[in-house]
Order: sequence, then C-alpha cells, then structure tokens
Amino acid sequence: MGYIDFHAHILPGADHGSSSIEESLCQLRFALDYGIDRIVATPHFYPHAHTVDSFLETRDNAYRALSESNDTGVDVRLGAEVLICQGLENLPELDKLFISGTNSLLLELPIPDFEKGYFDSVSEMTKQGIDVILAHADRYPISTVEKMLCAGARLQLNASSLLGLFKRREIYSMIEEKKVVALGSDIHGRDKKAYRDYAKAMKKIGHNAEYIIEQSNSIWNISKANK
Repeated sequence: MGYIDFHAHILPGADHGSSSIEESLCQLRFALDYGIDRIVATPHFYPHAHTVDSFLETRDNAYRALSESNDTGVDVRLGAEVLICQGLENLPELDKLFISGTNSLLLELPIPDFEKGYFDSVSEMTKQGIDVILAHADRYPISTVEKMLCAGARLQLNASSLLGLFKRREIYSMIEEKKVVALGSDIHGRDKKAYRDYAKAMKKIGHNAEYIIEQSNSIWNISKANK
C-alpha cells in the first residue's frame, strides 16, 4: 500500500486546481511516481459563494469525467476543503461535504480575519460527532492551532511545510504529540514538486510517519467500508 494524499486539487474544472482532464491525469501520474496511490480530492467550498447543491453538481461532474479517463491506478475519493463561517455547524447537508463515506470534514480557516466564534463552531461540530480535520494547519498561528485542538479538531499538514529553510519547530512538536493525522500535497496545476515534497516529508519525519499513515488509513478504510 502506498501513501494517501488527504488534500489535493485534482478535479478538472472544479476549482483552480486543474483546468482539464489532461492536467488532472498528469497530477495523478506525478502522485504515483512518488508512491501515492490514494488521493482525497478536496475542491474548495466557500459558503459565501456556493450552495451545497451547486458545489456537489460541479464536483461530481468533474469526478465522473476524470474517472472515465483515469487509467493510472490511483484511487480517488471525494471530499471538500470547506472554509469555516459563523454557524457552519448548522449548514443544511453539511454531511455531504465530508470525505466520502466518513464523518471527517476538512476545514480551512480564513487568513487573517479570524473570529472567536469559529472556535465555538468547531467545538459544536465535534460534539455532534464530526471529525474536524484542520487543513494545512502549518499556515496558521500556533495559538490558533492550539485553540482548534482544544475544540476537538485534528490536524492535516501540507508536506512542503516540513521541508526547506523555514520549518516551524512547533509543527514538528505536534507530530511528536500525535496531533497530526494526515499529510497533503495541496497540489494545484502541474506541480510535480508537490508530490516530491510529500515523499521527502514522510522520510523526514521518520518513525513519526507510522502514526500518520495509520490514522490516514483508518479514515480511508472507513470510507472504503461505507463507499
């Protein structure tokens, strides 16, 4: 079994991640080159710009078009990268934005306009049994991430944040403390480096990768069982 990419913009025309089926297939082939054989497609969902129905129509049409041409062997599941808003926990049909077959919701925070009420929304969602996973947690102030953890969220990191000159020590501490349950490429366009970084990051974190892989597989297998 290869790696799982839990944050990828690979659906043609679903958002700004891929402009065509050809580009999406190129992304899948890049993934396979670096040992990623399962991907959660997470196009952006903006509550101020989309209805759930309009989003699902665009996303699902893009998924069908890609599936008809996908000869790569990479297994693609549906999800969404959902921008938080006040009262998101009350959004009708919020469950349709979960990673397919799971109770996991990939949640994005606005930068820099963050409101205290967002913590309450996350806390309420976790009380409802929603597995809130904070997308690219490496982008946010550590104080915000810690408050999200206290509200019950778990963390997804972008692989690129674990490499290069500006690595954040606090992020590595959260990996050590088993707060991180998924790694993502956050790929947009024909960016082969996104998957090269993913493979490098898994090697970089060494034995700590085992827990992330275990947790990612757990979510994926729930999805598979309920597909």
